[in-house]
Amino acid sequence: MYICKVLFLLMFGFFFEVGAQNNLEAYAQKAKSISDLEDINEKKYQLTEFAPKFAQYLELNGTSIGTNDDLHIKTTNSSDSKYGLYYFNTFANGIIYRVDWFVLYGDVNKRKVLHGFDDTVGNHVKKGSGELQLHLSRQQHEQLDLYPLTFSFIAEEKTYKEYCDVAVICQFEELMQRQTEAERISLNDSIMDRMQILWDNPELFGDRFEGIKRMSTLISEDGNVKVCTWNVGMPNSTNNFYGAVLAKAKNDVKVSILKDNTDKIRSPERSVLTNKSWYGAIYYDMIEVKDKSKQTYYLLLGYKPNNEMTQKKVVEPLMVIGNGQVRFGHSVFQEDRYLYKRLIFEYSATANMMLRYDKAKKRIVLDHLAPPSSMYSENKRFYGPDFSYDTYVFDKEKWVLTKDIDVFNPGTN
Repeated sequence: MYICKVLFLLMFGFFFEVGAQNNLEAYAQKAKSISDLEDINEKKYQLTEFAPKFAQYLELNGTSIGTNDDLHIKTTNSSDSKYGLYYFNTFANGIIYRVDWFVLYGDVNKRKVLHGFDDTVGNHVKKGSGELQLHLSRQQHEQLDLYPLTFSFIAEEKTYKEYCDVAVICQFEELMQRQTEAERISLNDSIMDRMQILWDNPELFGDRFEGIKRMSTLISEDGNVKVCTWNVGMPNSTNNFYGAVLAKAKNDVKVSILKDNTDKIRSPERSVLTNKSWYGAIYYDMIEVKDKSKQTYYLLLGYKPNNEMTQKKVVEPLMVIGNGQVRFGHSVFQEDRYLYKRLIFEYSATANMMLRYDKAKKRIVLDHLAPPSSMYSENKRFYGPDFSYDTYVFDKEKWVLTKDIDVFNPGTN
């Protein structure tokens, strides 16, 4: 009886694996048929339908799929088999229109799949460049291993792009799937460990970490400063902010880890801060500014999810002093007779505020915020754009506030 059970299980496993392989062939045939479609819109629609179904298939059958180099869907694994990669190219008029990839990872009973795609690859290649080949490798470090992913053209033997660590990309995607605050903080600690290795590598200073979509990465125009920031939303609607400033200094790169200290900063608009007492935000633009003495500082435009009632936008001056040390805050914002070290705009969580830099006119353009009536004055959860616009114009070393500007008429102001 025992032998019969063993034989049954072995046969069941064999047929399951064959079934999974056959299913992979079916998915590969479907991916090929999508590539053969002539209508671009239909191609895009079919890919949108196909991707989640294939991701679900991988989650259910990952370890028993097997490989087949003849299929339209190609596979590759990291040397320790912790991460598996499945990918396929989609063509249009003989040129790669899009490449889709699926990273399979996690425990056997808790497999996860990260789906990514690039539909701009056709803008960077010529007809006849051939397929993209993806390769997943493993770099061993003392603390932990990194898993770089490279994209290269088979015909040209030319690398198109590289993601420095698939593992951290997967972890970023998982952050908001964790249910409790403790789980999110624990996973974010792991992210910080991986990012520390990447930040400490001077060769990666120019890498914009394109694959890490949930982290903002900015590099200054002069190429001397790099800023990485992200936030972790908590179940109680609060937010923690994380990141680092990297600054070139004496043929080296100084890494300053940012520590969010928002709740302990009593007068943020008038405070000079360091990386250890940071007014956390996610920065989406960086402007290089030179003063009269030719010293350089950088204006960071940032977004700050606050709580379930309000959100904020920030204009943060960043200075690099000494041997790569960083300082936040600079008395350059003038409103009437007052000077401020940074600008903070708080408004309703349901509103949208414009805050951008107009490079042509060297000014910061923003929505003017106001309550719907005077009875809500100073109650920021009711504030929002009132359809007028303000600017901060760079004039005589200061950013001077001018209210009620027609920013959309090029013949004025």
